[in-house]
Formats: sequence, C-alpha cells, structure tokens
Amino acid sequence: EKMIISGDLLKINGKSVVGLKTYKVTRAKLYSDAGRNLNGGLSATFIGVFPKLELEIGGVLIKERISELCKLLDQGFFNVEYYDPMSGTTRSGAYYASDYSVELLERQRGLYKPFTVNLIPMERI
Repeated sequence: EKMIISGDLLKINGKSVVGLKTYKVTRAKLYSDAGRNLNGGLSATFIGVFPKLELEIGGVLIKERISELCKLLDQGFFNVEYYDPMSGTTRSGAYYASDYSVELLERQRGLYKPFTVNLIPMERI
C-alpha cells in the first residue's frame, strides 16, 4: 500500500513554499569534545541530529515571487515546519538560511532560474 505524503512539505513562518524541485533532508550529526586517545580510539559527546533541509526552489519564479522568497529567507532566523521522512510527520523548529544566489533567466519577462538554498536548524530535534 502506497503512502501519499499530503499537505505542505515546507512552511516558513506559516507561509507554504511551493514549487520545490528538490526536497532533501540531511540528518547531520553533531558531536562535541571530539578527539582521539593515545590508542587511536575516538572519544566524543554526541549532541544530537540536526536536520538540514536542502532545497531547490523552482516553479514560475517571477519578480514578485522572488521578492517574497528573499524576504522570508533573508530574516536572521525563522520558524520552519517541514515534513520529516523518518517520523512521517510534520516537525517544526527555528532555522536560518544559507547563502543563496538568485539568477535572472529572462529579462523581458522578469523570470528567474530555479535556485538552491539550505535551511539549517538552530537546535537538535
């Protein structure tokens, strides 16, 4: 039996982000006090999993939509609701956006190319 993933994959501050060409969740593990002992064994304290969202945003990227996306992504921090493949549920947390590039595709019609951006969590899940 197939499970359909319904609802929004991603919301930033309550606004749905549509036109996702790629939606990838990287389960980044973070350790502190990592080092090797004299026998070469690794010692570290596991802090947790920090799910990074790797996105490619496409769809019809006209000037107004790019402006709206930039306003969301350019905030220092924001609330993200996202679909978590591990639990099959929606999770939320404080995130910030990586650097991203917005490239003009067609000047006459004000169209932009799809672009990639990573959303990085402030806290572990």
